[in-house]
Amino acid sequence: MLSQIRTFVGSPWLDALLPLSLLGLALERSEDPAGMVWLLALWCGLKFASRLPAQPAYGVLIGVLMVSLSAVLHPLSVSSPADLILVLLAFAAGLQQSGSQWRIALWMLLCGVLVSLPFIAWDRSNGNLALIPLEALREALPEQAVRIQKITINRSGYLFGLFSLIGYGLARKESCPRLAWLAAAGGALAYLLAFATGSRAAAAFPLVAVLLCELCWRHRLWVARRSGWLASLVLVLALAFNLLLYVPLSPLANRNPSDAGRASVAQCFVRESLRSGADLFSGSGFDRRSDRCLAITAAIPGRDRGIPHAHNAFLQVLADQGVLTLTLLIVVLWCSLQRLLAGLVGADGAIAFVGLACLLFMVSSSLVESTLIKTSLQQVVSGYLLAIAWRRSSGSPQGGSQAPELAASTDSHTIDP
Repeated sequence: MLSQIRTFVGSPWLDALLPLSLLGLALERSEDPAGMVWLLALWCGLKFASRLPAQPAYGVLIGVLMVSLSAVLHPLSVSSPADLILVLLAFAAGLQQSGSQWRIALWMLLCGVLVSLPFIAWDRSNGNLALIPLEALREALPEQAVRIQKITINRSGYLFGLFSLIGYGLARKESCPRLAWLAAAGGALAYLLAFATGSRAAAAFPLVAVLLCELCWRHRLWVARRSGWLASLVLVLALAFNLLLYVPLSPLANRNPSDAGRASVAQCFVRESLRSGADLFSGSGFDRRSDRCLAITAAIPGRDRGIPHAHNAFLQVLADQGVLTLTLLIVVLWCSLQRLLAGLVGADGAIAFVGLACLLFMVSSSLVESTLIKTSLQQVVSGYLLAIAWRRSSGSPQGGSQAPELAASTDSHTIDP
């Protein structure tokens, strides 16, 4: 009996709890319903329990999960400590999974598109319809934007964007034609829903991620040998794009009143973070900068107030946790990008392809949205997908992400977990 319980707890099919957590929306209508949180906590706890005999440290993580659970169920602020803790716990749950385990996990995550359909709600007008050139098609489509029940349209778009990339990656790499078509259908449905949310990021960034991943895949041997500096280039370009979005007098920051309002909020977060040297390094605590900038910046057009967060995940981390935590975040992103780029030529290159697409989408979304605030499913899915970079590769017995023939050429660029 005990062995059967261990088999179930360690089964990759346990990831079915992730899409099923959306069923918690049927029990309570809020951004973070208790039913969803309990299923996500059950998934994470069972993941840790399966590794407890081999790694006693996972018992500590179970304790962290239990201590954090009340803060997740009853958050006292917009940006709470539990937000990033859930990301880290989900990341730990996915560490060192094999390529075959990740394949099943990705299929389970893709099922989230179907589970979300009964919980679709209609909200404000869908601004993305203006991007469709055919007037007849625009008029035939619903004018209202969609979202997952009370989850905001931007956060719903973020989830659908990730699901669309998972579907595309599985369709692109599945050897079975029927499964490939099934994944393509799921990914296409997810992208249509992402577009229907009205989120510009959810509509544009999946396309950018797919384009970049296809380029990397076509030249994967060249990319793998230069994975270190390519990862640096991606982050530098992301920073440059970020500055263009928010620095004063930038044309991208002043395209319309809404963009100008978001830029003013971002500028406020930087100014407030620089006011104290100690707070700059350690952070000012949760929501102190958010409340201050909400009070002193102008209301956004179409809203009766400003934005209660930085609208940028990096600036939110800088304000709440400080520059040291922000530096760690950037280092983790660099390491993950480098490992995924190097892993494109490994035995599990197809899994690395999906992980790279999702990571590029997450980084891009983080530049224009505080993507990990409030919604637990976003936090868990994001942290879990980040762990793809640290999978147990079939081509590297030590758990690295490179193919054996590239180990020597890329060793100087690789940082082990």
